[in-house]
Order: sequence, then structure tokens, then C-alpha cells
Amino acid sequence: MLTAALALTPAAASADLRATAFGGATRINETNQGTLGAAVTFGGLVGIEFEAARVWLGSLENVEVVDVQANLTTYMANLVLRVPAGPIQPYGSAGVGLVRVTGNINVPFFGNVVSASAQDVAWNVGGGVYLLPSPNVGLRADLRRFQTGDVNWEDIVDIGDLPLPKFDFWRATAGITIKF
Repeated sequence: MLTAALALTPAAASADLRATAFGGATRINETNQGTLGAAVTFGGLVGIEFEAARVWLGSLENVEVVDVQANLTTYMANLVLRVPAGPIQPYGSAGVGLVRVTGNINVPFFGNVVSASAQDVAWNVGGGVYLLPSPNVGLRADLRRFQTGDVNWEDIVDIGDLPLPKFDFWRATAGITIKF
């Protein structure tokens, strides 16, 4: 009876959900730019990840009168293949999503003169490692390559929706992971 009771007792449910807040650097056009983002990952050996990150592209420092500020934002859905055992868990990921660039040109006494944005479908591939010294909190280190497609000139509607030039960049991040 004891053996039957143990065999019929359900195992504890585990969703294997990981939430990560990360920061790092993105290498675009031979310069490193600051990056912040967050990712939510579901699954064990094979999982799905949704992530968003913001890259501050900065301003044009050689133009003294005009202030140009631009940001690049990535929204990605990835398939993740991870070794789900032990405190050191390497993983690889690949996925598709959206890259959006927004920018403002500000002129003294006139304020915001032009605001423009562009977006395109992009893909990314990379990998990293989770370091989980405790069951619920750990670290994640990650390296990924992102690339957008070519400009589709038929999609231009007005200056507020410009086409995105082809982007090809690398991002290295580290972050705190909470495992549920």
C-alpha cells in the first residue's frame, strides 16, 4: 500500500520560469553603446524567451548648435536550448523580432524640430551561461549578434516613419536572474 501511495503521489509542479534584468554594451559602427533590458524565459531543455532592450545611440558630438538624440530598441522572441541541470547552465538562442530606431533633433530656442522613427524585422543568434548558486537567484552572461534586413523604400509614408538602414551589431550583457 505504501509503494502504491508513493507511486500515485503527483510530483511537484515546476514551471521553470526565469526573469532577467540585464545591462551591458552594444557594438554598433565601431563604437560601444550602453544597453539595458529584460528577458522572460519559459521552459527547461527547450524554452521560449521574450526580451526587450534599449541601446542609447547618443548624439552627434561634432555638431555644436543642434542636439541629436537617438535610441535603438529590440523586441525579440527566441528559441532557447539550455542544459537545465546544475549551478552552471550554458545555453544557445536564436530568434526573430523587431528593431526600432527613434530620434529627435532639438535646436536651441526652437525646441524639437524633427522626430523620426524607423523599424524593421530582425534576427538574432547567440548564447551564454546561467550561474545559479541558489535555487531562485543567479546571474546570466550573454553574447548575441543582431541583424536587420535591407531598406524597403515602398514602405516610406512620411518623415515620421523612415526606412531603417541595415543594422548588423553585437551585444554583450550580464544580469540578475530570478528563477520561479
